[in-house]
Amino acid sequence: MNAMTSGTGGADDHISFRTSCGRDIRVGHLSLGGGRRPVHRVSLSISASSDAGDGTWAGLTAAEARQLGCALLAHAAACDALATAAVTALAAIDAIDARA
Repeated sequence: MNAMTSGTGGADDHISFRTSCGRDIRVGHLSLGGGRRPVHRVSLSISASSDAGDGTWAGLTAAEARQLGCALLAHAAACDALATAAVTALAAIDAIDARA
């Protein structure tokens, strides 16, 4: 099980690892909608094993579940931080607009 990250932020930022049953787990975040108030979501992708085609489940060991939990918590916190930054930026823009 190797954990990897890529990117430095944005849609390409992710955490991924391979389970002992050979599935690739990838956790990241998405910003949907753009505009003034984008929606931030945590993304989770689980690949299919070599003998199954749907890729919808994984049997995780306790260690794998903890690793997935850490990845989900990290990206949930990142989404919270992005949402807070967006609200702060919008408040600043509204304050500037009010002065004009």
